[in-house]
Amino acid sequence: IWPSSNSSKIGLLGLFHDIPDAANISHPSFHYQAMFKAAVLLSHRYNITIDGEFLRWQVAETTGGIIDVLSDACRAVLNLNTVGIIGPELSRESQLVAPFGEKLGIPVISYASSDPDLSNKKIYPTFYRTVPSDDIAASSLVKLFIRFNWTSCSIIYQKD
Repeated sequence: IWPSSNSSKIGLLGLFHDIPDAANISHPSFHYQAMFKAAVLLSHRYNITIDGEFLRWQVAETTGGIIDVLSDACRAVLNLNTVGIIGPELSRESQLVAPFGEKLGIPVISYASSDPDLSNKKIYPTFYRTVPSDDIAASSLVKLFIRFNWTSCSIIYQKD
């Protein structure tokens, strides 16, 4: 159980994919949310503030629907002085949330979106990610094949 977020009016919005079975602690979204909350709690422990206030977290669970994720983001920024958005998980959601963040002048940092189009800083100037884009990952695989003279492999691919 996480302690409740503080009463600060300054916060981060975390957008995390819905966990169908809330008791399933092995679901990646469960871990993404836990790391998000842990980071905010660590910022309190190390007295990291913005304008003298500790950060607060707000979490919204997304369904994969782009209108739903935009609706969640809009509601969150109405109720909180949002200084950044963490997420969303899916690239198709990030392609909508990133321009929204730009209009608000806040960064959007995805922990899982890997679509190469999101690397275009002319289109997504305030979008950042913590995972490589698909084209960088593919280039790295090619380099491994060349380096080790591999001739075959199995690739598991997710298209979101």
